[in-house]
Amino acid sequence: MIVEGWAPQAKILRHSSIGAFVSHCGWSSMLEAMEFGVPVIAMPMHLDQPINAGLVVDLGIGMEVRRVNGKFSREDIAKIIREVVMEEGKEIQENVNKLRDKLIEKSDDEMNIVASRLVQLAQHFDN
Repeated sequence: MIVEGWAPQAKILRHSSIGAFVSHCGWSSMLEAMEFGVPVIAMPMHLDQPINAGLVVDLGIGMEVRRVNGKFSREDIAKIIREVVMEEGKEIQENVNKLRDKLIEKSDDEMNIVASRLVQLAQHFDN
């Protein structure tokens, strides 16, 4: 399916049929991919995107399509998609699931700390 214009990215990424996310590697997109446990096929353009793509590779949660003479080739894009979704996909999927679980755990822990501090603050002002 091709969607022109805005698409509900988070809704798409949380769908069970999504095998990977072809992304420019903007930070918000990377956070959503990690949140939903979706491997990334990195195709960075500029600014923070090449750094984020490197992080995807270093964390083992995806692969980067490399440019040749400043351009992406159809063959390289297809090759990386096959590798992520089929060949190396199992290991990458395990890595992204572990990272997702850590982020959820960390988020829950941090929210519990914030909630506890808010209760303390409210009690302080209540006295």
